[in-house]
Amino acid sequence: MTTDQSVLLHRSGRLARVTLHRPLRRNSFDLDMLARFEDVLHDLGRDRTVEVVVLTGEGTAFCAGTDLRELADLDPETTMHVQRRTADLVERWYRLDQTTVAAFNGPAIGSGAVLGLASDLRVAADSTFFTFPEVTYGIPLTWSGMAILADLVGADLAKRWLLLGERVEPAELLDLRLVTRVVAADDLPAAVDAITDRLLATSVVGRTMTKRAARLAGPRFDAAANDSFLGALSVALRPPGGYLDGDAR
Repeated sequence: MTTDQSVLLHRSGRLARVTLHRPLRRNSFDLDMLARFEDVLHDLGRDRTVEVVVLTGEGTAFCAGTDLRELADLDPETTMHVQRRTADLVERWYRLDQTTVAAFNGPAIGSGAVLGLASDLRVAADSTFFTFPEVTYGIPLTWSGMAILADLVGADLAKRWLLLGERVEPAELLDLRLVTRVVAADDLPAAVDAITDRLLATSVVGRTMTKRAARLAGPRFDAAANDSFLGALSVALRPPGGYLDGDAR
């Protein structure tokens, strides 16, 4: 188990909170943070006391996706290995027995948006927006992103967002029912508490069985099995300057 503190896990009775804690890089994932999140998932998977898990970010951003500074230095073989792990991470988060709630406290970029969208329920601060700029950087969206987006909004709209790098504003997030509520940033904790209180007042068996039944109609993770290959190939073939100075966006 890593001692890295880029992902924090705090338990309080039947409720746990997972906080992406790399605010100086807008909570973007490097390899240490990936390993830490994998440890948190392993811990939660073995926990029989926690019923509801809230995922949020530290600071003003939810998650800026993958830290491109580090990705730019990886060779294709290592990139393929990492992309396999990230796809697995999203699927494991999606399949947790606990009910998961994403609290979008700010912008969610690329794979950062994908991870939040893999949660069962989602609420957003009014400072939140999604964007998927991977194509701009000469890489595809991985992290099982197309599987998640196609399940929630359909492949055609997902493709448009990816190809054009469109910014998805709070009103559209609400219209598409990607979030249940959009609230002022200061009101986000109370909005999340209202959701978690309501969940914890219901049957844990009923919630768990509902999640398992929904998996039958959920994302086609098998269709994203070539994510790691596409990611590695794009790194091998990327044009010079394909990453904008390693920006965490």
